Amino acid sequence: MAQFMTRRLPIGVRAALVVTSAVLLAGGLSSCASQVAALAPVGGDALAGVRFASVDVLLAAKVGILEAPVCTQAGDAVSCTGTLTDGTAITVRADVGSTPHTMIVKVGDQVLYDGDVQSVLDEAARATK
Repeated sequence: MAQFMTRRLPIGVRAALVVTSAVLLAGGLSSCASQVAALAPVGGDALAGVRFASVDVLLAAKVGILEAPVCTQAGDAVSCTGTLTDGTAITVRADVGSTPHTMIVKVGDQVLYDGDVQSVLDEAARATK
């Protein structure tokens, strides 16, 4: 038994172990990177705030969301689009150059919310306590 413990593994086995370790390490690091990327919007970026607030408005209205709003920003204007389960369009328009940031959330032609973004985020935070 002592002889077995002192024997070296064949080069092919050692190479396989090195490759496997590298793959596992890379996989572990990439999952960490994706977790960090997922947390990045929590830092307070205006586009993420509008998106989170718009989803909070939609959830409070108890509408069936098929595709959550996806947002883009051009200067101080943020626009988001999504879809309800019945195919109705979700549109969000926000001004993040104003203080406070304001937004309008619409489902089809119906306005669900017209006001400031931070109020929605604050209310959602209070509701989870």
